[in-house]
Amino acid sequence: MKPYWRMRFTWISNFTFTLLLLIVSASPALATGSGHHHHDEEAPDHMQSMMAVKESIPEEYLIMERTPILPSEESLQKGQKLFLQNCSACHGEGGDGKGPAAASLQTPPANFLDKKHSAIYGPGEKFWIIGHGTEQTGMPAFSHLTPIDRWNLVNHILQLQQGTEREHKGNVLKK
Repeated sequence: MKPYWRMRFTWISNFTFTLLLLIVSASPALATGSGHHHHDEEAPDHMQSMMAVKESIPEEYLIMERTPILPSEESLQKGQKLFLQNCSACHGEGGDGKGPAAASLQTPPANFLDKKHSAIYGPGEKFWIIGHGTEQTGMPAFSHLTPIDRWNLVNHILQLQQGTEREHKGNVLKK
């Protein structure tokens, strides 16, 4: 028998929760414009592109600081499978931004292992970018993916970075 919390997180309840979160987040009280993000004029072209993307993301996605789908083993496995099928050609199998198609792109794909680079976008922003793509960086939209699949992908991407942090901490402890 599945644990109680697993039964509660069915596809329907996850989808409903995501929709409710988006509706609540879009309320005028939260979208007052106070979330203006600083645009660094001195940033290199790549960083300027990333900041332009950030400025184009709707406010309700900017404030999503965690995923509504628990990063369970099932979610992470689904996210990894989706990543390998849809993202690895550019971002690399391990998320380092060095996939086989990366060299032919005008703007380098995100390196999810680089904490500073990856932290520019929060979970909601990553979710939005996956579904809508970005003209500024040339990333295509993956609008064919369901919201649940996109959240599973976000969980996997966040896990990639956490794995790098654990490896780094382990190496520091070994020295």
